[in-house]
Amino acid sequence: MGNILTQLDHIAGNTIIQFTEADPALLQADAVVEEQDTYLLLGKSPVILETIESFPDLVKKMEQRIRKIPGSVIVKQSRPKRLIAIIFDVEHTPISEVSWIKEAIQNILKQCEYYKLKTLAMPLLGTSYGKLKEDTIIQLLQDSLIQIRHHYPKNIFIYKNIN
Repeated sequence: MGNILTQLDHIAGNTIIQFTEADPALLQADAVVEEQDTYLLLGKSPVILETIESFPDLVKKMEQRIRKIPGSVIVKQSRPKRLIAIIFDVEHTPISEVSWIKEAIQNILKQCEYYKLKTLAMPLLGTSYGKLKEDTIIQLLQDSLIQIRHHYPKNIFIYKNIN
């Protein structure tokens, strides 16, 4: 992710996109976006949240959870708000699809408008586990902001995934 962090800020629609290496907790954003899979099993780094001894145990754990829909966003009412973007599916190959990320971005922007979130901190969705190209995700974000043209968010901080 080194090369994009040196890029200039972007303006898309009514939003300024800035790249930062700061920890998202230090950005004082109204909301922070997190990547997650359909069963909410992935941690913040590319490992499964809890150590599972065997594949059958993993399957059992998945069966106990309600499967989330790729592209959806779960809002956690904390401060800052947590917007959990469901963009990975551990049962799917590849683990992520550009269409899911596009839908998640649109849902994130709808939540920003609904809650009047001025400042949003988010990673480049799909570039940690999914290995999607950074430029593709930046373009999706810019296109969505230009297309939707909401009043919120005013600023988006793109932070480096913490691995």
